[in-house]
Amino acid sequence: MNKVIVNFENSTDTEIGPIADAVIIGCAITNTNFSVVTELAAVAMSNTTYKADLALCKHGNNINTTNKNTAKGILVDDLRILGNEVNIQAAGDRVKALSSKFPMEKEAAHQVMEPVENFHVDTTSIAGTFLVSVRKPLTFSTHGTIFAYWDPALGPTPADKNKWFQRHSNGNSLSLHGFTPGITYPFSSAYKGLDTDALVWSATINKMAGD
Repeated sequence: MNKVIVNFENSTDTEIGPIADAVIIGCAITNTNFSVVTELAAVAMSNTTYKADLALCKHGNNINTTNKNTAKGILVDDLRILGNEVNIQAAGDRVKALSSKFPMEKEAAHQVMEPVENFHVDTTSIAGTFLVSVRKPLTFSTHGTIFAYWDPALGPTPADKNKWFQRHSNGNSLSLHGFTPGITYPFSSAYKGLDTDALVWSATINKMAGD
């Protein structure tokens, strides 16, 4: 996406100042890609006020902290106004947008999905409970894992594992409950990528629920 980021509400105190500093330099009058004199002046003024209030916070005074937070909110608003104007004037030109020194929005990158590694299904000491687990590479650590199973009581196991019952885990293991002891269930697993990415399922593991 060839647009700059305009929402800095969640930026920390250590992040927002350097962002504003870079933007003030990038959008200066010497940058002929933009005409943002008024908007830039507002950012420069609110950034100066914010930094002064931030410096006073080291004394631990609650009033100083309140003032800093108020100044930060004003700076965030001014950056948003300037960023929106940059996006309008850049008109989708990535080179122009980058010249503003605003951070750029990133398009979501599709994960190259691969089969899970070391998929295990183990019974536990609790009747009708399975512990399912995989080895999860760091590249998928922010997306988690999908564990799937089928209940034979509902009929033949669908060939399409996307139609099985699915449980999402933010980690690399999950306890599944409520299985009937003595019944064998099929299990499979896949790493969770973006919602638009197709899951690549592991081989099926058939496991009998214990008493």
